[in-house]
Amino acid sequence: MARSTRIPLAVGENLIGSNAVESMTVSGALAVAQPDLAKWGGVSAWFPVIEPIHAAGLRYCPHFLGAGIGLLASAHVLAVCGRPGGMLEVDAKDNPLRTGLSPALSRVRDGVVQPGCRPGLGIDPDIAELRRLCEMRP
Repeated sequence: MARSTRIPLAVGENLIGSNAVESMTVSGALAVAQPDLAKWGGVSAWFPVIEPIHAAGLRYCPHFLGAGIGLLASAHVLAVCGRPGGMLEVDAKDNPLRTGLSPALSRVRDGVVQPGCRPGLGIDPDIAELRRLCEMRP
């Protein structure tokens, strides 16, 4: 498929395990690796597989479309392990839970977010706002 188009293909949001990542990396079938660290392994499992992704000439763009914690973790990993051209996929739809858990990702300036440099993920969730959001659920 990749040889049939000039459009860079992106794959990886449903990969589970390092063998699947290796197969994706060496397949020659894609240009963009989009692993979801919340679906498999977390931050520590992805650090060893990102370098082979880059070595294969692939762009690393983590995938996460949930609440703010996983997206913020993905932003931190990209900030540490990304190379020029890597991007973070952020859903443009309004998501109050994501905003409440990772307000830094709501402040996009010229296509760039600053995930912060405090310990851990660097967030202090607004507990009162999160409670309010939970009370709004149908």
